[in-house]
Amino acid sequence: MIVENKKKLPVSFQFSIVSLGIITTILAVYTIIQLISFSIFSIEYQNELIDKTYNQINLIIENQNIKENNIEIVLNQVSEVSDENLRIYKKNNIIFQSDTDKWRKIGLNENEGKRNTLKFIKFRPYLILDKPLNKSGCKIQILQEIDILTDIAEKYVFLFIGAIILGIILSIIGAIYLSRKFLNRLRVLANTMEDVKQNNIKTRVPLSYTNDEFDKINMLFNSMMDDIEESFDKQSQFVSDASHELRTPLTVLQGHLKMLNRWGKNDKYVLDNSINVCLEEVNRMIKMVNELLELSRSDKEALNLINLQYIYPKEIILDTIKNYELINEKIVFTKEINEDINLKIKEEHLKQLLMIIIDNAIKYNDKEKVNINIKLDLNEKGKFLSIKDNGIGIDKTHISKLTDRFYKVDESRQKNNSFGLGLSIANKILSLYNYNLNIASETENYTKITIEFNK
Repeated sequence: MIVENKKKLPVSFQFSIVSLGIITTILAVYTIIQLISFSIFSIEYQNELIDKTYNQINLIIENQNIKENNIEIVLNQVSEVSDENLRIYKKNNIIFQSDTDKWRKIGLNENEGKRNTLKFIKFRPYLILDKPLNKSGCKIQILQEIDILTDIAEKYVFLFIGAIILGIILSIIGAIYLSRKFLNRLRVLANTMEDVKQNNIKTRVPLSYTNDEFDKINMLFNSMMDDIEESFDKQSQFVSDASHELRTPLTVLQGHLKMLNRWGKNDKYVLDNSINVCLEEVNRMIKMVNELLELSRSDKEALNLINLQYIYPKEIILDTIKNYELINEKIVFTKEINEDINLKIKEEHLKQLLMIIIDNAIKYNDKEKVNINIKLDLNEKGKFLSIKDNGIGIDKTHISKLTDRFYKVDESRQKNNSFGLGLSIANKILSLYNYNLNIASETENYTKITIEFNK
């Protein structure tokens, strides 16, 4: 199938056509309204004149007691000093009519009563009065041209043509001005997009602060670019951090394997030690990959909160605590659980959150006894679950960044096997439910993590 490429008109030309059409329509409508108004006024005025003429003729005939046979003399005198054309007839017999060929276009009225008619003769408007004369038994027709309407129509033709020409000129000038004004602002946005396309992601559209539609579009574009830049920076940081975390165990593995390949295969102590170290590093990488997969899965996961069922979390909390108590005797748990509280959350997600937070409480604790307090209750904001430890605490400057991926307060990476992904996963899980994660801490004293269930 061949698609024909049709050339579109330039925007400035489209502006000209549209503005010309609008101005022409306005002028035409205005002219028509004016002509109708003038026509009504002219006809009413002409009706008054023609009635006045009829009354004068009728009065003359009555006062002078003029009969049918000498009406012609009176009407000749009247027609000589008047612009009206007169015709007197009785039934189908014409008694008198002014000298004009226009009577050929006008018939006689056989019906009784008055008749005022508007008629166009040779494209010119005429008003015709057709009415009986009192006491004479005759009828009179008075034909009068509507001069005012004719003059106005003739003058308006030239005025309308002049207005159209002026409208065309003004529309072209206005269209050029408007198109340049609008297109210049669009061109700024297009140039900014082109600059961004050339990998200058920090470029933004300048604002005029007039708060018009262009500014709103530009602000929306700038806001979108801010989000993209932030996402891009996080992605770059994520790749950098993941590469760094993977480089460390890979370097250790490479070093031990090279040593074994050179001379360590025959030394049982070196062989056993290197194998153990390699297994530890492999386990570290497996753990990090699993956490990254979990984080990626939570990024893509979506929940139908409407159909999600409420659960009572007491048994899940107690089972999780029991598992930790069995493998580590130095952990002391205290529990404050409101049994009546139910939560809208999946069981596996709640258990995962508990494990992430408890693992951190154990890893970042230098006390002989690890005290962990778990509390599930209500406050003025609603339901909450808090986990408080007696660990090393966190400086306040780090708290806002703890949910960032790969962020670790301890940069030495020697303290534990953490990759800085746990709280990031927890925060991502909670975002699926629109729940909040709050962290409060005091160095060398405690860390308290609170989950607010606002629904």
